[in-house]
Amino acid sequence: MAKRLKRVEMPKLPVETRVKSFDEVVLGYSEEQVVEEASRCLQCKEPGCTSMCPVGQNPKKYVGLVAEGRFEEAMEAIIDRNPLPGVCGRVCTHPCEDGCVLGKKGDPVAIAWVKRFVADHVKPELEKRGETGKSVAVVGSGPAGLAAAFDLAKMGHSVTIYERNPVFGGMLTVGIPAFRLPREVVERDVAQIEKLGVKIRLNTCVGDEIPLENLLEEYDAVFLGIGAHEPKWMGIPGEELGGVEHVLTFLREVNLSGSVDIGPRVGVVGGGSAAIDAVRTSLRLGADPFIIYRRTRREMPADPVEVVEAEEEGIPFNFLTNPVKILGEAGRVTGVECVRMELGDVDQSGRPRPVPVEGSEHVMPLDTLIEAISQKPDLRMFEKVKDLRVNKWGLIEVDEKYCTSIKGVFSAGDVVTGPKTVAEAIKGGKEAAKHIHKYLVG
Repeated sequence: MAKRLKRVEMPKLPVETRVKSFDEVVLGYSEEQVVEEASRCLQCKEPGCTSMCPVGQNPKKYVGLVAEGRFEEAMEAIIDRNPLPGVCGRVCTHPCEDGCVLGKKGDPVAIAWVKRFVADHVKPELEKRGETGKSVAVVGSGPAGLAAAFDLAKMGHSVTIYERNPVFGGMLTVGIPAFRLPREVVERDVAQIEKLGVKIRLNTCVGDEIPLENLLEEYDAVFLGIGAHEPKWMGIPGEELGGVEHVLTFLREVNLSGSVDIGPRVGVVGGGSAAIDAVRTSLRLGADPFIIYRRTRREMPADPVEVVEAEEEGIPFNFLTNPVKILGEAGRVTGVECVRMELGDVDQSGRPRPVPVEGSEHVMPLDTLIEAISQKPDLRMFEKVKDLRVNKWGLIEVDEKYCTSIKGVFSAGDVVTGPKTVAEAIKGGKEAAKHIHKYLVG
């Protein structure tokens, strides 16, 4: 029987409604819709979706169960490998869908949206092994830390998470806007982890308030999953002016306080998901924002779905444009001088290298400039820990067992790899948990 090549359309908030609030844009499938979408799955003998999943999930299995209306069993299959199903159903870059054979002639199965439905409608039943008597401190409550805590708790270890922010979730809560990932979704996923006995201590900074050595004395092992929360700047003149923000600071302030004063004209530099999040957030704060990106739409690393949603919302994209100097008066930004770019040979990123066009300088007036080019781990709290090895890129060094240079201290996620996806951070946390377990019990 031939399968539909087009996926079931996902209901979304109307553009005129969503740009005026931080309500979630994607509304989710109904039961009828999710069964119809899951029924498109071909149940391949050698499913490409499974091999593409960083977390090692089996989409073929849970999508097939959803197609039969067996939602509780689908949740069992999902939660077995993924501790954050509600989160991943919304913000995962879903590489599994790239492996779907239906994508060769039509739309791949909407695996992430199927997972989202299950996460939104079924509470998982979790089991843990008997207590081991061992304890682990997890530093950081982002995807890597939560994944490590989840698996370690299921293995029977006593786990306490230390989080320096007033909220848990790491970048999930301070770096992703609510219209893509509502706070209550993160809270729901984390609540399941807490049911395993995991304790979370907020507003607690390991390294500053609690020395790492103290944790090693109190716990049998320590996991560092602090992510990458320090801004990387372009390094152009004028960055010291008022009104020049980094995307991490901007999104954090909006997510924690609900608003920020940005003025009417906002330029966002970058082409990744954080840049798209920032420009769409600025729109919802009442500004007239625009994107500045030195390559073309084809090379943007942001999820294409997010780019389309930004375009639907009327956000202008200035492609092949690169800032070279920030202009200001009386200590505050008034504009940015840019040059036009053209694409040259392919560089190390696998994308054409942008090359400046001589004599193409021009000024773009603005009230706020948000840089969203990248970020790196903030390791200042560990400056006094002399034995913790860090490589030349400012990342914590680990071996194949996720061990750091300090015995009993393990690490994974963005603090080890640099900024990656949520799924890759979860993978790192889970892999580290396996090795921590072996370290603790042999």
